Formats: sequence, C-alpha cells, structure tokens
Amino acid sequence: MFNFPFSQNTPQQASEASTETRHTSPAPFWETAASPYDEAEKRLADMEANEPKRRLIRDAKALGKMRKITQQQMADEIGVPRRTLEEWTQYRRLPRSPGTTLLRRWVEAHSPGTPASNT
Repeated sequence: MFNFPFSQNTPQQASEASTETRHTSPAPFWETAASPYDEAEKRLADMEANEPKRRLIRDAKALGKMRKITQQQMADEIGVPRRTLEEWTQYRRLPRSPGTTLLRRWVEAHSPGTPASNT
C-alpha cells in the first residue's frame, strides 16, 4: 500500500542498537565533575581575557559623561541600538569583535586631545 524508504529489518536493528547502549554504565560522578579549583581557574582566565573590553566600556562611559550626552545620543554616534549600549555599560553583556571595534573607534574619535575630536 505505502512505499517506505526503509526495509523491514530497520526496527529490529534499531532495538539491537539501543540494547547495546543500555548496558554501558556511566562514569562515576567523581571522574566527570570538575573540581572547584578548575572552575575557578577557568572563570579567572575568562575575566582576564575580557579585561580589555571592560576597560574600553569604562572609558566609553566616562567619555559619555564628560561630553554630557545621553545613552541614546551615544548609541546613535556609535551605531548600535540604545538597549545594546545599555547592556554593555551595565556589564550584563560584553561586546563581541564588531562592537568592540565600534566602541574603540568612537572613544578614539571623541577623546579630548585627539586630532579627530569634534568637541
């Protein structure tokens, strides 16, 4: 009646495969769980890797305050949505590579003492 793309033996092969995986025992929890020391080291390494981004955000926030502009004006100048800039400035999210580049260019362009400064 119906043309099925599989043969009659397929369900039997599937049940045999499932019985093979059923008999394997999981590794003991003490072998699979990472130690708290390893997790702390990983978090510390992540924080150190993100430190340049945090400094850039801190500088951008300070520059925005010095220029007395709103977050909306700052976001328009940078070229990102206001909500994204808010997430960055409150450290809930860190910018990825394109966002970091936009922030860096904005800070360089509007920093006092740089030739490209329009303030």
